[in-house]
This record gives sequence, C-alpha cells and structure tokens, in this order.
Amino acid sequence: MEADLSDTVALVTGSSKGIGRAIAVRFAENGASVVINARTPGPALDVVEHVRAMGSEAHFEPADLYNYDDVKRMADNAAQRFGHIDILVACGAAAGPPPQPFYEIDPRSYGDCISSHLFTRLYAVRAVLGHMMARQSGKIIMVTTDAGRTPTRGESLIGGAAAAVVLMTKALAMELARYKIRVNTICTTVTKDTPGYETATSQKDTHLANMFKKAEERMPFGMNKPDDIAQLALFLASRDSNQITGQIFSISGGLSFPG
Repeated sequence: MEADLSDTVALVTGSSKGIGRAIAVRFAENGASVVINARTPGPALDVVEHVRAMGSEAHFEPADLYNYDDVKRMADNAAQRFGHIDILVACGAAAGPPPQPFYEIDPRSYGDCISSHLFTRLYAVRAVLGHMMARQSGKIIMVTTDAGRTPTRGESLIGGAAAAVVLMTKALAMELARYKIRVNTICTTVTKDTPGYETATSQKDTHLANMFKKAEERMPFGMNKPDDIAQLALFLASRDSNQITGQIFSISGGLSFPG
C-alpha cells in the first residue's frame, strides 16, 4: 500500500536491521522523515544513507533501549532536531533467553527477558508522550510477539512479557484518546531476514532451529518477511487508520488465530 506521510517525523527504535529497518524505509518511501535508532552506528548509518539516497530525510540517534534516561535523551534530541515527533514505532531489543521450557530457564535471566520485551516498549512510549501530548496528536505502534496472544510452547516468559504489552496497548489507548494519540500493537511470529531468525537457523539441529523449522512448515501462507510487518505499520501510521486505536494485529502467515 501507499500512504501520505509527508511532513511527519517517525522515530523507529531498533531500526538498524530486520523489522525496524523495513518499517523505517517504508515510512521514508511514503514521505516521512525518519529517526533511525540503534545502540551504535554500524548498520544504522547504512540505513540513514539508504533513506537519504531515496530523497528522504533521515537522522541517526543512538540510545540503549534498556536505559530510560538514554531513550528520553534520544526522543528529546529528535524532537528538537525536527520540531516534533508524530509517529513512534517501538521495536527491536527483543533479547533474553531463547524459547525453552520454563523449568529450564535460569531464574537470574527473568529480569533480562522482561526488560527486553516490556521495559524497552514502556521506555520508548513514555519518552515521546510529552511531545505528543503537547501537540494533541500522535501515532504509537508497538511491535511484540504473538506469544503474548496465544500460548506458545517454550515461550512462557517471553509470552508473559508480550501479554503485558498487549494489555498495556488497550489501557494506554483509553488514557491517551483525550490527547488524540492512537496506540496499536503488531504481534509477529517467526520472521525471515531478522537477527533472531539468522541466529536460530545458524544453530543446526538445536531445539530452537527445529522449532523455527516446524513453525515454517505449519504456515500455510509462508513465513513472514520484515516488509509484511512494515506494510501494516505504514497503515497504522497513516491517516487511513485514524479511527483505530487500542487494537492488536497478528501477522502469522496462518500459524495461529488468537481471539
């Protein structure tokens, strides 16, 4: 699809690779100025150059998504540079222990997992709220896993954190409607051409690699690609979705059908 994002500024966290990168590029293709984020420059600067070569404006803002002060500095710098932030896509930083039975997870890693899948979203949303509330306008899109909507073997901890994002989406949408800020979430499953997919499939004959393989075999419409998620994010960022808030969208290639 195409949308008119001209004169808008989009901050996309975790946008140096995979899904975040695809979303940032798709937004830029449709006229948005994009703020590219990663901890360090590296591939992020390649995304900036790619967007600029397309004729759109892009800027790199480093930040550690696990550190609220760092995230707030990033958002404030972006708002100061461009004058406003119209769209936030809270993506990336999904780390922590890989999918495995709960009884095999080291309890000392619980915090890392929750922080990765929940706190990184909380921090990004909170960091832009002041700017959006002052303008009485904004689109917030969070990206998480479908394990937060449907029970998934080996993802009790990951799914629990993602489920918190799902419920938070609805509560935030209610709270922020008075400020004309829309909040929606995209839930994904196994997606090709992402760091997580590359890590899993590089480990031949492991539990994780086999799990990804089985998931792909069960997807009647094939495995997700980053651009599949970017297409939905574009719609949710556009004026075409102005009547939509507090909603959860799953992109799973037919793998699951959460209620």
